[in-house]
Amino acid sequence: MKITTLASIGVVVRDLDQALEGYARLLDINEWAVHERGSDVLSQMVSRGRRSAGTYRSAFGSADFDPEGPGPMGGAPRRTPFELVQPTGGETPFNEYLLSRGEGICFLTLLAEAEEAQIRAHFDGLGIAVAHSHAVDGRTRTFYDTRKELGGYLLEVLPASGDAPTGLNAVGGEARSLDGAALRGGRRAIPMQGINHFGVIIDDTMESIEQYRRILGIQKFDIKTWQTEFGRLDNPFYRDQNPVQHGYFTAQGFVGDIGFEIIQCTYGDAHYNREFTDQRGAGIHHMFPFLTKSQDEWDAVAADMTALGAPVVMGSDLRGGASAYCYYDTFEQLHGFLVEGVYRRFVAEDQYMAPDWTVDFATEIAEA
Repeated sequence: MKITTLASIGVVVRDLDQALEGYARLLDINEWAVHERGSDVLSQMVSRGRRSAGTYRSAFGSADFDPEGPGPMGGAPRRTPFELVQPTGGETPFNEYLLSRGEGICFLTLLAEAEEAQIRAHFDGLGIAVAHSHAVDGRTRTFYDTRKELGGYLLEVLPASGDAPTGLNAVGGEARSLDGAALRGGRRAIPMQGINHFGVIIDDTMESIEQYRRILGIQKFDIKTWQTEFGRLDNPFYRDQNPVQHGYFTAQGFVGDIGFEIIQCTYGDAHYNREFTDQRGAGIHHMFPFLTKSQDEWDAVAADMTALGAPVVMGSDLRGGASAYCYYDTFEQLHGFLVEGVYRRFVAEDQYMAPDWTVDFATEIAEA
């Protein structure tokens, strides 16, 4: 099963109408297809192997991009697609996520070069059960229970050669338009360029990359320890702790058109642990869609986000001052995750740029 494309980011929210305003304000997503998924359109619902019943509302939209701008992973810029889901009752994975963890990224919808039977056989062969399935718009949606293996979220995997996923060509629905520019009052939205990676907070980095290899087929990971030290985290800050003493152990790998940064906290206070895993456990903590080489743009985006109620909450200069990263505090307005920005000033020295080591699963030694 070869993953090719991120089709949608599934975010569970408490109030869909309120959430749409936040996405228009911060990400400039103004056009949405809103669907009422009641018992009249949902059928064949199964949760954890049992017949179940539940309802939800959903909205599909995507963040646009500057076609002249940079894109993720050195490629072309592209849209960032979202499905926002408001549970309205009963047993669904969306309601379970909301009631047990709160708002946040509950699932990713991915496309693969495989047919439906091959996708199902892939997960069956790995011993990964179906967490939930139901029929809507003439097709069945299936969510695989990868929460333990990948870190707190489900996967919906669809054939790349088949019909577009629900939402990209969904039947019916209400077209909803918002005016993000008016909501911002002259401020700029986050310049979305497409997803470079999702940051996933887990307990054990090395154990997790084995699961990302098995499930998503990622064969290579760069391993890097980030800690308060010149050349790594040069001058890290978190909230009012400046500087802060903290560290985290990471692995980064890519598949299809997206990447994953697997993050294990090692010591100290960070948004990762104090405001995320301490409260909800493992999960997708952030996405990285914005990179700039302009100091003016870097400063302007931070000022605009602060004015819009999403100030910088954590960050640092990196790699001997060659670059910087930060997280904008979008947790409330985007409902459960942060957005990362990166500023590249100049090319880092090799000693600061290199990973600590690289894991390449192609080098595994076969058992005798």
